Amino acid sequence: MIAVDVMSGDNPPEAIIRGALKAVQELGVSVLLVGDSELIENYLKKIRFVDRRKVKIEHSSEVIGMHEVPTVACKKKKNASVMICTRLAGQKKAHGIFSPGNTGASLVSALMNIGRIEGVMRPGLVTYVPTLKGASILLDAGANLECTPEYLAQFAIMGEVFSSKVQKKKNPSVGILSVGEEKSKGNDLTLKTYEMLKDLDFNFVGNMEGYDIYDGDVDVIVCDGFLGNVVVKVTERVFKLTFEFVWQEIGYHLLQRIGFALGYPAIRKLNKKIDAREYGGAILLGLKGTMVVGHGNSDAVATYNGVRIADLMHKTKLNHAITERLVHFGLQRKGSADKE
Repeated sequence: MIAVDVMSGDNPPEAIIRGALKAVQELGVSVLLVGDSELIENYLKKIRFVDRRKVKIEHSSEVIGMHEVPTVACKKKKNASVMICTRLAGQKKAHGIFSPGNTGASLVSALMNIGRIEGVMRPGLVTYVPTLKGASILLDAGANLECTPEYLAQFAIMGEVFSSKVQKKKNPSVGILSVGEEKSKGNDLTLKTYEMLKDLDFNFVGNMEGYDIYDGDVDVIVCDGFLGNVVVKVTERVFKLTFEFVWQEIGYHLLQRIGFALGYPAIRKLNKKIDAREYGGAILLGLKGTMVVGHGNSDAVATYNGVRIADLMHKTKLNHAITERLVHFGLQRKGSADKE
């Protein structure tokens, strides 16, 4: 059962519901729609194909907005849709969550109601990065703006497990995002993280530069949340800007418009490769449950993929594998699984 927050985000709830129902129909998952129960019921009455045995509704009377302070909002709005989703996960009534709302509120709510995996110091926010060889993952993408080497070392292991289990990559490579490939380059954080990871028995490739992110030679890119968030935002804007430049140039000449029409199938494939909706959203790793946080403008496509990823994380027993891997490398800190 995947709990879907249909009220958060910028799009109407109907867009989120459509994506969740598509997941029910095509993936066979069960969903628990959290939001205005009357609105949800009225929409479901219009849908003929939906298997109501796989769709449940949980009423929510509040929503946490994008610009609200997460800690304040989560304590004040106990009946907010994202709070109900995480409570359901904490009570084992849902094995995964998709919410397209306030990322900070999602994190705070998850820590309050679900808690961390035993030994995990901080959850890491994972985002997909389109590359020449498919998609790599980057973490932390903004959940932890200030990090310690121990945090980054855990992110490296959690990311490696995710890449192996969910992306099905064999022996995924892990690198630290720094200002140079040489082990002597970087700030105090990256230098100390390098020393922690260099002797571990996994595919650690050392430092990597920002220039190399999109080549796809490194499967798991590790950095602090401040740097990671900047990389994610710049990446999104550059991809969009590239297409905007193309549209501008095409509009100037008839022959260019004809050429564009002939090459449109290839452009559609390219657009799909870099479309963030295809990956559902960012993933919070290190929680006792599974949670995918969609972009604020998530639509039916993003919701479908978000539910798909959350369900896949559960089915592959990702959290169990993370625990085993942290213990194996001696990176599990005792007494760090309490809810915050």
